[in-house]
Amino acid sequence: MFSRILTLSLSLVVALLVGGADGCSSDPNVEGAKLDLQNGDYERAMTNLDEALETNPDNVEALQLRVEVLRQQYENTAGAQPKAAFLAANYDDMVATYQRARTLAPDDAANDQTRLALWALAVNAGNDVIRDPEADVATAVDFFETSTELYPDSSQGYLGLGLAYLRTGDAAQAVVPLERGIAVADDDPVLAYYYGRSLVLAERGTDAVTFLEGAQTRFPGDEDIQTMLLNAYTLSGQTDQAIARYEQVVGQQPENATYRYNYGALLLQAERYDDAIEQLTEATRLATDNSDAFYNLGAAYQNRAAALNERANATEDVTEANRLVDERNENLEASLGPLMQARTLSMGTPDEAGVCDALFRVYTQLGRVDDAEGVSECAGISMN
Repeated sequence: MFSRILTLSLSLVVALLVGGADGCSSDPNVEGAKLDLQNGDYERAMTNLDEALETNPDNVEALQLRVEVLRQQYENTAGAQPKAAFLAANYDDMVATYQRARTLAPDDAANDQTRLALWALAVNAGNDVIRDPEADVATAVDFFETSTELYPDSSQGYLGLGLAYLRTGDAAQAVVPLERGIAVADDDPVLAYYYGRSLVLAERGTDAVTFLEGAQTRFPGDEDIQTMLLNAYTLSGQTDQAIARYEQVVGQQPENATYRYNYGALLLQAERYDDAIEQLTEATRLATDNSDAFYNLGAAYQNRAAALNERANATEDVTEANRLVDERNENLEASLGPLMQARTLSMGTPDEAGVCDALFRVYTQLGRVDDAEGVSECAGISMN
């Protein structure tokens, strides 16, 4: 879901910071810490800096170098989990140390480089958490909130904060930072997509339609924004607009399986069964591993059979009623192939029971008792 997030390079930041730390200092402990840092002896470097700051708590160079020592120690820590643990234990200290240096020397350009390094660390660390399904997302929220405080004019922190809230399932909370990100960078299609997505998930369908229609105009080739706009139409009850829009995009991209599937699902919802079957048949041809497409195709046949059955029951013409019943049974038989394929594709997942239930109903209506018994256990239905 979050494959479009970025990893920021720190190479330029490192070069500038190390270069800025090469000058002479009147404090021998700071000079010693510089040598220790070059040798990769982070523990000794920190000891030297602690002694320098004990002597002079307002030593700006010592404060700046202290942040750099911790940053390089983090970068050279082996293993994702140890790196994450180190940063979690030391990041707040790094930020507080930078803020003290900034307070003491607001015009010192080295502080700008320290801020940039801390911001990049926060964004990258937050992105790492988001990508890890086992990680505590609250950690990412903290990192991204700090990044927005360090660089309020950068959209990256707002994007990451919005994604973190989306990971927690709190779409309403995600709207606020993503909206601020859009205000900073309204030319970013990734931000536009996730802001629109947050509005859709927060069930603000009308707002989502308004925003995403504008985003689609700005980014006409972005399929994710296109799909999210169609979802927004559906959420806001604008089904006719959604169907019209899907008809247009399917005509433009007939080999797009996702558009075919979504269009077919909308047509099924609108009880346009013939059209739904046409689109869903194409969707299953284009994406042979989409169990939902096969299930909906079976459902379309099944629902068309139900409509035919109602017509058969309503007519007094016996010949017409028999014809309609035969057509109903043909549609029920036609539903079995896609439903069985849907079961195969969903085997072992929670969706399998729903597919088995649909199969059970079809078999029962066709009078195929043995087949119905064969799927009853999977469907959770007792035949005793």
